[in-house]
Amino acid sequence: MLSKDQDRIIQEGLAFIEEEFDEGVSRALVSLTEISRGYLSERKELEAEQTIASIKEIGKAAALQGMENAAVNAIISLDKILECSMKQNMESTTVKVLLSFGIIGKTAAEHKLETVARLAASMLGKSGNTAVLMNREKETIAVTIALGEIGKAAARMKFPDISENAAICVSCLGDTGKLAAQKMLEEAAVGAEIMLEEMAAAAMEESLQSATGSIAASIEEIGKSAEEEEMENAVFQAASALQTIVSSAESRYLSSASIAARIALEAFNELDIVNSEENIKKIEEIREMMKALWTESK
Repeated sequence: MLSKDQDRIIQEGLAFIEEEFDEGVSRALVSLTEISRGYLSERKELEAEQTIASIKEIGKAAALQGMENAAVNAIISLDKILECSMKQNMESTTVKVLLSFGIIGKTAAEHKLETVARLAASMLGKSGNTAVLMNREKETIAVTIALGEIGKAAARMKFPDISENAAICVSCLGDTGKLAAQKMLEEAAVGAEIMLEEMAAAAMEESLQSATGSIAASIEEIGKSAEEEEMENAVFQAASALQTIVSSAESRYLSSASIAARIALEAFNELDIVNSEENIKKIEEIREMMKALWTESK
């Protein structure tokens, strides 16, 4: 349960958003950041997570209100907390911070606050590499979920093919997924492929052929790295995702996207990929786990 002082700060922060008073929101975020870091130093993880949830709500409300500076400050606050939670190896708290980046970034992308969405995606890209190098698979999966959700929102906006934010998400997902495959974090590699496939679907809905081609290339790179490490599920998901993209692109008469996906798929044509029930079940388990994490973070 939040203390009366914390609850007051949160309510003030939300009220300042309604008043569009940036300085007041900033003060509230600074106070909540220090409170959360204090909890983490005392290893009071539950209390810290409650404060993180409040910062996320303030950041989301700021994005909905179009208050770019306040939303940026919320992301900066979360980044300071993330540094503490990662140092202390508090996985649950770290996952909640990473998914909070996704919530604020997605909301920002949907409301054309490109600077906010870009900052959130960049923070996630950096965090993904760190999590992989530290062999923290659940944290890496959280990064892929958050990047994918921001990327899907960016792809659905009526920007020229392709918006910078969508491109950043594709690049970061590709890098994180490839590194995860190289480090034998198979579920994280599969997670990146799943989110890239979902991004491709969003891009094709908007007839973004160049974006779809970039996504196909990223999936291919992850799959090839997975093949080198003999990670059957990640190779299977890469090939399956590319086949889905080819089929969907053709049905929508997106010839350039279809050709790009077919070229990517050729990298797997000579592999003996078994379409087994075991592979399908494992991919579905990962997909459902990711959906549950995202739903819980909202």
